[in-house]
Amino acid sequence: MSYSSQIQDSSVALLSTVSNGIASVSKQNHTLDDLLVDEDELNEELLYGLLADYIRIGNDSGGIILQPGFNNLNSREKSAIILLAQHARVELGKAENRWLTPSEISNASGIKKGTVYPAVRQLEDDGIAQNDDGSYSIPMYNLETIKSYIGGDDE
Repeated sequence: MSYSSQIQDSSVALLSTVSNGIASVSKQNHTLDDLLVDEDELNEELLYGLLADYIRIGNDSGGIILQPGFNNLNSREKSAIILLAQHARVELGKAENRWLTPSEISNASGIKKGTVYPAVRQLEDDGIAQNDDGSYSIPMYNLETIKSYIGGDDE
């Protein structure tokens, strides 16, 4: 075989290898459509994951039923769980409003109202909770962020 034939054969083999590599890479390429998710489903899974160890929601009453793990949380974490539970109650049709006052958080959690106030203010200062004229809520876009608050260090 001549030198030019060897180069030609090598070039064909290289092109075939490159072509096969491109084909396999293009099979692995994704489009921006692959980034699309169902937000409601994603939020529901995140919310369940955050709440499951700490609360249940009464099927008949719609009330928040505290679980033993709730007692291991500090007041800021407890307040956050109650605010998140309110979201779940709304999603389940057990409540109409996502916003709770410190008194409502206190009643649902058993935390003294005087302890709830600084806890929710801290959540607000940290950009986790929002305050609307004395009522608090955690926006759904903060579900990922709130994970770092649950089970962390005490105030």
